[in-house]
Parts: sequence; structure tokens; C-alpha cells
Amino acid sequence: MKGWAAVCRFGGVGDNLVAASVLRPLKQLGYMVEMITTKKGSNTHTVFLNNPFIDKLTLKDDGEIPGGGIEWQKWFATRAGEYEVFANLSHSMEYLHSFFASQTQFWWPQDFRRKIAAGSYLETVHDIVGVHYEFGPLFFPTDEEKEAARKMRDDQVGGPFLSWIVSGSRIDKVYPYAPMAIGRIIKELKIPVVVFGVGDKQAEYANGIRDHVVRQNGSRDGLHLAVQDHQPVEARWPLRTALSACMAGDLVVSPDTGMAWAVAFEDMPKIIMVSHASVENITKHWRNTFTLHADPYRVPCWPCHRLHDSIETCVPNKDGGNAAACISDISVETILQHIETLWHKDNVIKLRASAA
Repeated sequence: MKGWAAVCRFGGVGDNLVAASVLRPLKQLGYMVEMITTKKGSNTHTVFLNNPFIDKLTLKDDGEIPGGGIEWQKWFATRAGEYEVFANLSHSMEYLHSFFASQTQFWWPQDFRRKIAAGSYLETVHDIVGVHYEFGPLFFPTDEEKEAARKMRDDQVGGPFLSWIVSGSRIDKVYPYAPMAIGRIIKELKIPVVVFGVGDKQAEYANGIRDHVVRQNGSRDGLHLAVQDHQPVEARWPLRTALSACMAGDLVVSPDTGMAWAVAFEDMPKIIMVSHASVENITKHWRNTFTLHADPYRVPCWPCHRLHDSIETCVPNKDGGNAAACISDISVETILQHIETLWHKDNVIKLRASAA
């Protein structure tokens, strides 16, 4: 048995799940594995719970680690001496494959940005740690969480359903035509849709989808909302409950989001819409995944590898407003065609077989 390996990641849901991909290889190499992360208001650290490849989960409160700069780096450098393997994976995707407006790289010429930001997020973290490429699963629900998801599927939805993840954390990860698409999925394809999301902003998007579906279809039949919203925190679904319920879906449609990373290596088919990032960045190694993106001739800025906090640095779509041109270039018709093909191929046939 080797000694201890430590992996550090202080990020959102997707950041943490990408970091989790290195834990299995470390365990296979014989290390005891410690995961070091932080407690955050959105409880993103909970994605590491029940992971069979973590021997020790260490949570740091705000203020325990220096806030930034050289002192922040020195803290990690000091801790590194305590382990046989030590990897700080914060800034392993951002700063390398995608850039903040505060970075010089954000403003460099587009072709050069694409050159230096190429590569797979998953391969990058594995290369940093120095482990072989074996990537998933990334999220491990408990038996109780699986049972709760099954009951939601059977008792509330009434059987197979499509999981639609409402948006990511930035403006380019919002698909502006989701209300229209979801209305058509329910009405034309006869597929129930459960809309997932986290936080008040995504709850607003979900409520907008609900209102549009009622106007478009005449009712909200077939539409279910599973979004943490304006309710008191104690009344909201925990993050793990939402992730586990999303995993119970028979097909997942999503922008590049943390919740989508939770199902990246699950068996169900997935349709992922990338925006600022490239296909290589996000879904290169995902299982049973069809990646949709802008036509680079119509939207020459894609992929930009820029982390947009406002539309001021992004290219808006032709409809105006705050929607990004890249994700908006994916047509509703394209999404529906993929859904119809995948649903019949991967779900209806299985259902018929199980009923026979």
C-alpha cells in the first residue's frame, strides 16, 4: 500500500466533478486519497459525498486558507510536503482552457486563444495529477437517494422522462429557445419533461418555461419543475437530491453545466449544447453523448474560450437581448430531431422489451 494522495479543488459543481475524475485512478494505484475542498453556500462540496474512492474528505471554511496571490499558493506548497502525491486542481480549467475578462488571455486574438485553450478538461486534470485516463462515473448517489429518485419518477412523473437542465452559470449557457423546444417535446413527441436547475435565477428561467408551455400547449401537462427556487433554504431540494433525480431521466438535454457533468458517464443518451467552449474541451470522453454547437460560418466567434459575465463581451444573437449567438445558433428543430431518434432507439425499444 502506498501513502496518501491529496487532491484540492475549490469550485462549482462541474469543477468539482471534473476533479473527482482523478480519484479512481489514484485509488487504483494504491494510494489513500484525501479530497480537500471548501464549504460554500450552494453546498457544491456535497458532490464528493459517498464517493468510494475518497478515504478522507476535508472541508475548509472561509478564512482558513489565504484569500489569493502568493500567500494562497504558499499554503498549497506547504501542504504538498505532507503527501506522496499532491495536486491543486483549482484554475486547472479556468485560466488554461477558458479565460476571465481580468486575464490578458481573454483579450488576445481569437485564433491564438483557440490554440492555447485547446484540449480536454478531463485530460488536463489527469495529466496534472499524473494518472491514466479513466474518467467516470463522477457522482455516486446513495441507495436512499436512488430510491427517492425512483419514487419521483414513478409517483410524480409516471414513468420515463426527459431531463432538461435549464442553464449554466453564465449568459452563454442559457438556451433562449428552451420554452419553445420543451413545449414541442411534450406536445409533438409525447415525452414528459422534468426541468432541473439550482438557484433563484434558474428558478426564474424554469417559471418562464412553465408559463410559455401553458400558452403554447394550452396546459402544463407533461411538464414538471424540479428547481431550487425562492422557497426558504430548508424547503429546497438539496443539491444531491436534484442530481440523483436528474440521473433517473431516460435522456438528458443540457448546456455545459455542473449538473450535466454528474451524468457524463452514465448510460442514458445525452444531448449537450456547448457555447464558449469547444467540443474537445467538454464532451470528448463522455458516454453516449451527442454534442451540438454553433455553425462556425454563421457564428465565427465560436468557440471563444471566454467566461462572459455580461453580454458586453459576448456576441448577442440576432433576436437581441442577453442571449449568446453561439448557443442560440442551435435550432429547436435540430434538438427535436436528435431527441426523437434517441428516444425511440434507446427508450421505446427497451420499454417494449420489458413489457413483453
